[in-house]
Amino acid sequence: MRPVKLVMSAFGPYAGRVELDFDALGKKGLYLIAGDTGAGKTTIFDAITFALYGEASGDNRSANMFRSKYASAGTPTEVELTFEYAGKQYYIKRNPEYDRPKSRGSGMTVEKADAQLCYPDGRVAAKLKEVNQAVVEIMGIDRDQFTQIAMVAQGDFLKLLFASTEDRKKIFQRIFRTHRYSALQEELKSESGRLGREYEAVSAGIRQYRSGIVWEENAALSDEAEAAKGGLLPIEDVLELVEKLIERDEKSERECGDGIERIEGELKEITEKLAKAAEQQKSRDSIRESEEKLLIEFPRRSALKEQCERWEAQLPEAKALDLAASALRLALPDYDELEEKRTALLKTILELETAGKTAKEKIDALVRLKAEIEKLKAERQSLGDVGEKCVKLEMQRDAVNQGRKALADLKETLSDLKGLEKRLKEAQADYKDKSETARIRESEYRANQKAYLDEQAGIIAERLAEGEPCPVCGSTSHPNKAGKSARAPTKADLDRSKQVAERAANEAAASSLRAGEAKAAFEEKKSTLEAAAKELLLSERFEEIEERLAEKESDVVRRLTELRESIQTAKAMAGRKTELDRTVPELEANRSELEDAVSKLEKRVVEREAEKKFIEERIAALSLKLKFETKLEAEKEVKACEEKKAAIEAAHKKAVEDYSACDRTIAELNAAVEEAKKNLQDQIVADIDAEKVKETELNTQKRVMAGKKQAISTRITTNRSVLERIRGMSKEAAKIEAKWIWVKALSDTANGNVGGKEKVMLETYVQMACFDRVIARANTRFMVMSGGQYELKRRRTAENNRSQSGLELDVVDHYNGSERSVKTLSGGESFKASLSLALGLSDEVQSSAGGIRLDTMFVDEGFGSLDEESLQQAVRALSGLAEGSRLVGIISHVGELKEKIDRQIVVKKEKLGGSTVQVIV
Repeated sequence: MRPVKLVMSAFGPYAGRVELDFDALGKKGLYLIAGDTGAGKTTIFDAITFALYGEASGDNRSANMFRSKYASAGTPTEVELTFEYAGKQYYIKRNPEYDRPKSRGSGMTVEKADAQLCYPDGRVAAKLKEVNQAVVEIMGIDRDQFTQIAMVAQGDFLKLLFASTEDRKKIFQRIFRTHRYSALQEELKSESGRLGREYEAVSAGIRQYRSGIVWEENAALSDEAEAAKGGLLPIEDVLELVEKLIERDEKSERECGDGIERIEGELKEITEKLAKAAEQQKSRDSIRESEEKLLIEFPRRSALKEQCERWEAQLPEAKALDLAASALRLALPDYDELEEKRTALLKTILELETAGKTAKEKIDALVRLKAEIEKLKAERQSLGDVGEKCVKLEMQRDAVNQGRKALADLKETLSDLKGLEKRLKEAQADYKDKSETARIRESEYRANQKAYLDEQAGIIAERLAEGEPCPVCGSTSHPNKAGKSARAPTKADLDRSKQVAERAANEAAASSLRAGEAKAAFEEKKSTLEAAAKELLLSERFEEIEERLAEKESDVVRRLTELRESIQTAKAMAGRKTELDRTVPELEANRSELEDAVSKLEKRVVEREAEKKFIEERIAALSLKLKFETKLEAEKEVKACEEKKAAIEAAHKKAVEDYSACDRTIAELNAAVEEAKKNLQDQIVADIDAEKVKETELNTQKRVMAGKKQAISTRITTNRSVLERIRGMSKEAAKIEAKWIWVKALSDTANGNVGGKEKVMLETYVQMACFDRVIARANTRFMVMSGGQYELKRRRTAENNRSQSGLELDVVDHYNGSERSVKTLSGGESFKASLSLALGLSDEVQSSAGGIRLDTMFVDEGFGSLDEESLQQAVRALSGLAEGSRLVGIISHVGELKEKIDRQIVVKKEKLGGSTVQVIV
């Protein structure tokens, strides 16, 4: 991938739209991205990464931080990137989510993140997820791989250079994605632990079932059973023992079953004999009891028969009561109607009274309403055109307010003029002082100049010698030499005096200019004030303006007060008229409604009078017809008739039922006597007491034998369960143990826990192989940058067998043949080593990404710690990196690099905010 053109808008420190033409830098070689710290050098790589993947290049910056704080509200935040990959050009445009002003109305809204990708054949991907997926497909790498390959950030690789094995594991896990090996280690450890716990659980189960073996006390196998229960016998012997115990108990169980069967046969014969004897005794007892009951039932049947005949004679009376109740029930609706009519009469009387009273109230209200309407109409007529009057007063008020504003402006102008007058006086006083000072300093300078020139003769005379010509007159004889004054100024004193005089003159001239400007401003403001005063105050004299202005303002305030009161009064009258315009029609509508209501009420009174008369006539007719006063009395009479009738019928029915039941009882007793006599025909002769004693003895024998059989059966069931469980769990334990042995071996190997050997985990082992390839690639550059002195080497032996090892880094010094830790390198040497390591890692990641070729990469900072020779070596190494078709950008503020690299991107931070960028070739 090679960037062709980058456009940033309101992105990071760039406030406006910035374009970078990478084509101008060529397709290979080194170029420098230079600028002050914080100007936005690394932001260029951030912009490329964001355009491709929608994220920043570093983990400490997120996409929602890209909105420039210097940008104007209307400038969109977006990045456009044209890049070339595999000979084809692609265009991508992307913006982050940020707040922007609404298109309509005020306030802010959220601009959602969006992206667009244009393919070389014209196809367009316009959805965010679709663009992200397309970039990964085109590039063949994701964002993490891109930043690892395309950006060498020195701070990060210094950490990698000096990191311990544990720290390098974490770094390499992210770079080489070895977390799956770590996951395998944890899975093996977890599986080994699980199998161990499972084997222990099965073994505990076997021990538990061994303890459950049962046997008959004092039996032949008791000693072996105790040993098996205590865990002293092998599993095979335990299984054989349990089988023997089951076999012996099964034989004893069969013997007990045969004995119980014999006893049950004897018990059956005795039970049948005792049952037959008990049944015959029961029959004799039944005959005696039945004959005794018959002696009671015969007299009772005669009495019940007489009672039936007596109640049957009262049945005609019950029928008459039924007819009387039916007649009363037929008349019950008339009682309901009578009650309804009485209720209706009361309701009608109340409605009649209410309607009459309401009609009178409505008529009185109608009279009052008519008088009110006439009164309000007269008041509305008297208000006339008060609205028009209110408008005129407001226009007058607005005109006076305009005049008041003009007076305020005039007053402000007068205040400004006073300030200008004060400034003018101060400027004039300042000019007077500085002019006098300049005159004094000029006089002092002239006096010093004269004294200096006068002193020159004394200076020349001081240097004359007899016989040598004078430089002024040429004489070789010098009888009267000029003398040198002790107070004469030197040339330096004269120059200082001249500078002081010139500075004082310049200050006086500047003060004169300021005084002139102040006077011009004062005169201009005074002319403006006088013109305005002439128009507003009708006064041309400057001295009268302030007094006339105060009088005019007082008049305006008084006039505004009068107009405000008049407007309030007029508005109140206008509001009253508006209220009357609304109220009068409403009252007239109310009057019409009242008139309709009175008419309806008078009609209702007539209707209720007629209804009252009709109800009264119907009540009188019903009262003559009915026997009882109320329906309740009639219903009580109906209930009394029905209850008396029901009592007669119930008594007759019960008498008949009692007679029939007595007849059936006599018949049943006779039948029972006959049946019992039949049972006594075959008499059994036996000693019942002896048979019962024998039965008790046999039942006791049976219970003892059944208990023994039950105990044996319980032992058999328990031991069969134990046998089955131990047999199954021993197979399961053997299977788990076999698997546990090889899984634990794998786990110990993968997690570096093999006794007596280096503590190297599987993930670390894979990382060691990757680290060796990175070191090999790094050394091709480190040897160049160090002049053949240094070579990186992974430490092959661990410090001990207790801690994890395998990723420690040493350096070989070819000048003295020593091998030591990289932590002993100096600052400049450490930079070279970390840069070499970073470039080697970039090459390795690029290679492991499937042969992906990036034609552009960036190296960020780190050159400040190098001396001149080391800097040249680093540049040579990077130049070698840029051979072929690769373009390498160095991001740095080191000044020496500007002289060594002629192609540059210069980033400048502006004083007013934001940064600018320029491509220099």
